[in-house]
Amino acid sequence: MKAKCQIWSEAPEIGIPDQPALMSDAERLWLSYAIAPSSHVYAVVLFTGIIDHRLSPINDEGLGQHPYAAAGLQFYSFQEILGSEEAKSWELLGATHWVVTFKDVTLDVIARGVAVLAADLEAKNAKSALLEFLANENLDR
Repeated sequence: MKAKCQIWSEAPEIGIPDQPALMSDAERLWLSYAIAPSSHVYAVVLFTGIIDHRLSPINDEGLGQHPYAAAGLQFYSFQEILGSEEAKSWELLGATHWVVTFKDVTLDVIARGVAVLAADLEAKNAKSALLEFLANENLDR
């Protein structure tokens, strides 16, 4: 099967040009980013069963450099890569390959699950939104 991008419609639309914030432990990755059209309202997304993740300096102008650009990657969006080689290598673990494209960076995540935890956090930036959210959450769940 040839790799193909599919937009994840549950994720709030990505705001431009704000930078995302990330935090991870051995099993989870939290992502915070501004949602459109506001630049002061943030979403928090949690990836679970983390296998791999990387934040690369592939920006909107260089999106064609991403290994899955030909699969239909789109600007400023949250996408699942169906049929990616990375997900195939970990299919016994139920892995999914996600690509999140921002103005100045691109996030690739191989994980077993993903969920939107918040979509209405008011903060001055993504890092503040994530830290405030995590301070009020039970991280053991």
